[in-house]
Amino acid sequence: MLYAIIAAAIVIADFAVKYLIKANVELNEVFFKIPRLFDFTYVRNRGAAFSMMSGRIQILSVISVAFCIGVIIYWAVKKPSHPLLKTALSMMFAGALGNAIDRIAYGYVVDFIAARFIDFPVFNIADMAITIGAALVIIYIIFFDEDKNNERNKADGGGDGQN
Repeated sequence: MLYAIIAAAIVIADFAVKYLIKANVELNEVFFKIPRLFDFTYVRNRGAAFSMMSGRIQILSVISVAFCIGVIIYWAVKKPSHPLLKTALSMMFAGALGNAIDRIAYGYVVDFIAARFIDFPVFNIADMAITIGAALVIIYIIFFDEDKNNERNKADGGGDGQN
């Protein structure tokens, strides 16, 4: 239940901020700045990350929805128990759903956070959830995935001192 709440909170925050921006900010308008760090600018992204596949909104919508379904199936079949993995899956699910809602409802994704301290595409809350969730999955696999650790131990001679 906690992880459903995490996902719902991310989707609601993402939707609410995007709604407020669409309702109150002109396209390409900078509406807030943190000098030399971030500009908050309303842009429409008709592609995926880094505007890849721009103009292929239907395919990207299907991919987003398929990813969400995949996470639900994985959760139901594998029944993950580790809190880090559950958090990661919840975040990636919520991010994919948030961007899918935009793609289906508007035909584009509302992006608004421009990192000025590096050359980086404009992004949104859903993108942050996907990115942080993916990083957490990597951390989980490297440090906590018992199946992978057991495979490593077997490859290293079992880890029981019998080589």
